[in-house]
Amino acid sequence: MSAAASSVTLARAVAAPRVAAKRHARVAGAVAPARCAAAASSSSSSSIDDASAASSSSSSSSSRAVDRRAVLLGGAALAATAAIAPDARAEGAETKRYVDAEDKYSFSVPADWEQAIGTTDDNPQSSRRVTAYFPPGDPDINVNVVCTALGADYPKMGSFGSPDEFAFGVAAGMTRPKPKSGPKQFSYVLNAKSKGDKYFIEYTVERPSEDFYQHLMSVVGVGYNGRVSRLITATAVCPEDKFAENKAKLEAILDTIELPPPLYS
Repeated sequence: MSAAASSVTLARAVAAPRVAAKRHARVAGAVAPARCAAAASSSSSSSIDDASAASSSSSSSSSRAVDRRAVLLGGAALAATAAIAPDARAEGAETKRYVDAEDKYSFSVPADWEQAIGTTDDNPQSSRRVTAYFPPGDPDINVNVVCTALGADYPKMGSFGSPDEFAFGVAAGMTRPKPKSGPKQFSYVLNAKSKGDKYFIEYTVERPSEDFYQHLMSVVGVGYNGRVSRLITATAVCPEDKFAENKAKLEAILDTIELPPPLYS
């Protein structure tokens, strides 16, 4: 990976909790912008629209308890201002593995994918750490991981309700059927299930007036990094018209994620 840094614009989706009676329900959402300085193989500027759950009300310290709404707001991945921290190690000719020294999670990506590491906010009191990877020249397709500090009330994923409740909470937070400004945005929950001690959710985000259609898959789990518990969310993001050809690769990346065990099982 080159040490050159390129400016990459990333966007985040703001989520709030909601429970729906069944999957495939139509909800709406809003996307807010964020910035990222990325480590890349070129110095060109690119744009990523990255839908995920984020929070504007985080704990004032990593040990402070947060309520269910705030945690859900921080549940799905997003990217923002970044500083380079090259913890990636090669696994072979075709893949490399990122191992996070602070939060103890790891995952594998294609060897030629570019990296961006940073935080979600310039304010240290509301910031979350983010790691993102994307194919060379195509940052609209990306896999990113965000870590959110948890309080003692959230020792495992079941603390957030069922997979359906969690998924519809994320999607409902993107509800924006009648925005005061900006385009209308809609989200569909396509799937929600448990995968061991983690949740898997799949959903779409649409802004028809902008011809924007995005497909997202997230793996979410609780892990203890030796100091604090974290909600760790890995999200694969892809334009809908490219999803079919990239689905298998993105699923394979998400399948490689390993989290530290929770403090309490």
